[in-house]
Amino acid sequence: MTNLPIPIQVLYAGLGGTVLALIIATIMNRWSIRVFVLLSLRLAIGWHFLFEGLYKVNSHLIGPSETNRPFSSEPYFRNAPGPIGAYMRKQFGDPNEVIADRVRAANQLPDFKNRPVDEQAAACPSSVARQLDDMQERAQEAVKSEAAKELAKAVADEAKAKTDAEKTKAKEAADQARAEGRKKNDSAAAIAKERITAAKAAYARWVQGAEGRPTTVKRISGEVLLSAPQRLEHLDWLRREMKTAEERVAADLGNGVGIEQKRAAELRADLIASESDLSKDADAFVAELKKDLNGGEAVKDDARQTRGQLTDKVTMWFLVAVGACLMAGLLTRLACLLGAGFLVMTYLAYPPFPWYPLPPNTEGNPVFVNKNVIEFLALLVLATFPTGRWMGLDALIARMMGRRYADAT
Repeated sequence: MTNLPIPIQVLYAGLGGTVLALIIATIMNRWSIRVFVLLSLRLAIGWHFLFEGLYKVNSHLIGPSETNRPFSSEPYFRNAPGPIGAYMRKQFGDPNEVIADRVRAANQLPDFKNRPVDEQAAACPSSVARQLDDMQERAQEAVKSEAAKELAKAVADEAKAKTDAEKTKAKEAADQARAEGRKKNDSAAAIAKERITAAKAAYARWVQGAEGRPTTVKRISGEVLLSAPQRLEHLDWLRREMKTAEERVAADLGNGVGIEQKRAAELRADLIASESDLSKDADAFVAELKKDLNGGEAVKDDARQTRGQLTDKVTMWFLVAVGACLMAGLLTRLACLLGAGFLVMTYLAYPPFPWYPLPPNTEGNPVFVNKNVIEFLALLVLATFPTGRWMGLDALIARMMGRRYADAT
């Protein structure tokens, strides 16, 4: 019944206590309908903010699992078309920087697939090459681990042998595994270097267009093999199409302007999504190569926390704080203004304009005005009334500061 580790009985008790406090506050303010309605509005918005924030905090406390995904605003801002959409996306990393650094080749070399492996490896983007070179020590350990596993398997097979013929064959296999194990241990550094060179060459073949990788393409079922140049060409095509559509919108082409606006918005969303996908696929390819070098075990990089991830942490605790203040009637007017400001930022990222796509999980079909606008206006209305003194800690603070109790009537 609830996504939070809070017993439903506690939630019922909290809701019942809130309703009781609302009734008492209304009675103390001479049964004022205005007090009842405004306090109900404040408590409802506070409850909404508080539990939205608690849900996000709890998702991080649980961590990633099959049934839980820690809160991140990145998917929301991924295709945000509003005035601050591009700025918010960059807080999670600029995909175009990754593309320029790891995907776009400085020079396209002819007949790349038939070149020697060493020459292919030399064409690997420098940032990727550095990451793979840093795997030298782990790759060496993986080589030694492989030798140990092969020897252990041979010894186990030798122990299982029953007949003389099986024992002789198993002993020969064990002796060969020991010899190969010693050889691998002695030349682990050289083998690791060869594997790193092969990994660089594999990445370079994708960047140079010699090999493709499974790629999901919009409106095509299944995956298709595409190289980096082919995906870059698709991005260039989207940019040209988007520019043409925007020029048609700017020309205000009579009755077709609405259709052109929607087409331009769709192309813009496709371009943003394709850039993000290419950036993530490049990182996933590097992670896959590092995993292979590490003996099949994924390598956890000490990635720096992006500004977007820091913003997410601030956001979820901000929602908890604003919601708690509205519920408790503490610094109520300030909490209303802070909440209203947050809603403005959300609106500017994904404004419900007819020519923009709707945000994910949108209910209904808002045009210009959505729930964020309505809640924003409600918070501004609450900020004009001393609702914290009608019911809340603001009344206690006001008395401590020597101010008179604000009459509701």
